[in-house]
Amino acid sequence: MKRFLEAGRLNSPRGIKGELRFDCWCDSIEFLSGVKRLYLDSEGKRPLEVKAFRETVSTVTFVGYEDRNSASALTGRTVYFDREDIPLPEGVFYNDDLIGLSVTDELSGETIGVLKRIEEGAASNIYFVEGADKKYIIPDVKEFIVRRDPNEGITVRLIDGLEA
Repeated sequence: MKRFLEAGRLNSPRGIKGELRFDCWCDSIEFLSGVKRLYLDSEGKRPLEVKAFRETVSTVTFVGYEDRNSASALTGRTVYFDREDIPLPEGVFYNDDLIGLSVTDELSGETIGVLKRIEEGAASNIYFVEGADKKYIIPDVKEFIVRRDPNEGITVRLIDGLEA
């Protein structure tokens, strides 16, 4: 499992005090509210100390980048958070931990493929599964996703119409 996960992208400065518009890729910017550091790399070697998040307009300010000119140097950068900074409840996993897992059909017990990607849909996330000869698009709802565990894989309940 990756320790440092993508948090989002820093966009253009907002105002003159170093606030950067922040395209948060987590559930919400509130999810990151307790995080004190974001990183400019996926190895955690280039930390940025968070001065403040502002949820109402989705912005972030960093210590040492408190003016428009210095903050603009960060525009367009992807930032990462340390998974150890945000403990998850039991049975909840990051999407990154599920990508690449084998997917098994509950009824037949057969492996139907591998989870290739997860996309955010209007009502739920959508799982894209690729098998040797078939592809599946499966909504992340309890009617179809029976079990998910980074150590044991994903079990699904298939119905007609889930094949891509």
